[in-house]
Amino acid sequence: MFDHDGKNDERNDHGDAESLFFDLPDEVVEDEPDDEAAAPAAPAPAAEDDELLAAVSLEISADDRAAIERKGQMRWYVIHANTGHENKVKRNIEMAVKSNHMEDFFGEVLVATQDVTEMKNGKRSTVKRKFFPSYILVEMIMNKETHHFINSIPGVTRFIGGTPLKPEPISRDEVDRILGRIQAPEEARETLEIPYQVGDSVQVMDGPFTEWVGVINEINHDKGKLKVMISIFGSETPVELDFLQVKPV
Repeated sequence: MFDHDGKNDERNDHGDAESLFFDLPDEVVEDEPDDEAAAPAAPAPAAEDDELLAAVSLEISADDRAAIERKGQMRWYVIHANTGHENKVKRNIEMAVKSNHMEDFFGEVLVATQDVTEMKNGKRSTVKRKFFPSYILVEMIMNKETHHFINSIPGVTRFIGGTPLKPEPISRDEVDRILGRIQAPEEARETLEIPYQVGDSVQVMDGPFTEWVGVINEINHDKGKLKVMISIFGSETPVELDFLQVKPV
């Protein structure tokens, strides 16, 4: 009996060891999933980015989208107007578009001008000068209604390009070139317009050669300089002068 009880005790001890052995993994298994579950949390910012992108896209309303699409359909056309009345015709077009509620079919209306520096009576002044006199640029969607609408504006004579019934827009390159001249910074687009030509006789008004008379041999528009041939001791000598230093004879 003693041996039997001893064997039972051994079994019990063995059984207790086995139960302990199997209990431990249960605790370990419970801890490990927590670590693994924490790892996949990293992609969360991506979901936040998606929400931000969705919010940005929602900021563009249906009306704004329609306006962008209409703008994409517009092309630039050139119309001929009565000489000297370009600005008046431009205003006529803008007022007619507004009063007839046709803003969906028209964009900008431009009279192409640039700043020009003139020399008059020895004084320099800057004025706006049309570099496409008698022409107006109109951004529009061309169809029968808008075609007739523009032709009915007082002061408009005709469309330029294409045929009278089917005008053609100007090319993208032409648009960029024209708009580039209009929108360029003032210092980049300002040009000098000088009332002199090579061969003109001028009198010097300032400097060591004051009151001397000479003939213009060369004009440098970029630097605003003249090269004048002046007779000094019987010899024709080139003298560089500013435009402001001379006056016509």
